[in-house]
Amino acid sequence: MISAITQTGSASTAAGNATGSAGGTLSVFQQILQTAAQSTQAASASRDTLAADLNAALQAAGISAPPALRIVAGPNGPQLADDTRNAQFQSALAANPALSARLSARLSAAEIERKAALGNALTQFAGDHPTNAMADFLLRFAQQNKPQAYSLSFNGTAMEVQELGEQGWTPVKNGDDINKDLLAAYTGYMVTHAVSVEKRRDGDDDPAVDFKVKLARVLDGLQGA
Repeated sequence: MISAITQTGSASTAAGNATGSAGGTLSVFQQILQTAAQSTQAASASRDTLAADLNAALQAAGISAPPALRIVAGPNGPQLADDTRNAQFQSALAANPALSARLSARLSAAEIERKAALGNALTQFAGDHPTNAMADFLLRFAQQNKPQAYSLSFNGTAMEVQELGEQGWTPVKNGDDINKDLLAAYTGYMVTHAVSVEKRRDGDDDPAVDFKVKLARVLDGLQGA
């Protein structure tokens, strides 16, 4: 989704000139947020019954949970990560392609929503004219806080969307979580930055060029493993 927005490196293309319903223009990240909202709305109805429908399919296939299943996106659709029950799981999905499509859609929606949350947090924090130093900090934060993968953890009753990071599998972060992490990281950055202010490079305080383009390219790399 984001790759379609950032196929060119020009600032004007990446910034986007899509016309909104009110006749204005949408920025790159407004487009990301709009797509995320649409995906969330489209998935909400099926999400309400997804756990129950999955449980019924598992029981029909003779698959017990717990132990919890970790469902990830595979090359041919949803699969269980490092789980001997995967063969049975694949048989269950083959018998219920609609369920397979819904699981894939939920994983895709989680990735889109997570990208949107990160992109929105960073662009809001950067403001309209971030300096080169600020842009470098935010781009490093984006790289360090990109999930390695997404999964659906299902224990037989409840389903939770999770992300894989340095701390292993944890609940997928929302905007509030990312903002807390960003504030903590920036506090540490300011301590270091103030101590080493005499070593700052020339141009650190100049306005950053193409920050949103560079950030969109980082977000475009936030793919599940």
